[in-house]
Amino acid sequence: MSSYLGVGVSPGNVPVYHSTNVNVLDRRIKITELVLRCVILGLGVLAAVLVGTDSQVKEFFSFQKEAKFTDMKSLVFLVVANGLASGYSLIQGLRCIISMIRGRVLFSKPLAWAIFSGDQWRQWWRQDNRV
Repeated sequence: MSSYLGVGVSPGNVPVYHSTNVNVLDRRIKITELVLRCVILGLGVLAAVLVGTDSQVKEFFSFQKEAKFTDMKSLVFLVVANGLASGYSLIQGLRCIISMIRGRVLFSKPLAWAIFSGDQWRQWWRQDNRV
C-alpha cells in the first residue's frame, strides 16, 4: 500500500519512504559507473604494461637466454586483449563524462544494446582467456 504522501507501509508495518528526487540517484549511478570504468581502464593498462615490459633471463651453464612476452603467442594475445579492453573502457568513460555534462539519459535503444553487448563481450573475454 502506498499513500499520496509518498509514504508506503511494508508488510511489517515499517514506513517506507519513496524519494521523489530521481536526479540525485541518477547522478550517483553515473559517478559510480565512471569510477568503475576508470578503475577498469587503469587495471587493464597496468596489466598490459606489466606483461609487455617483463623479461626473464635464464642461464644454462655459460649461455644466457632472455625470455620476453613476444616469445609466447598467448602473452602477446593477452597484451592485445588488455589493450582492447582498456580502449573500450576509455571510450565508455568519455561517454559517461559527456552524459554527466549534458545531463541526458541514454535514449537510443540501439546504442544501449551496443554498450550492453560490449560490456558482456569484455566480461566474457576476461574470464575465458585467463593465462
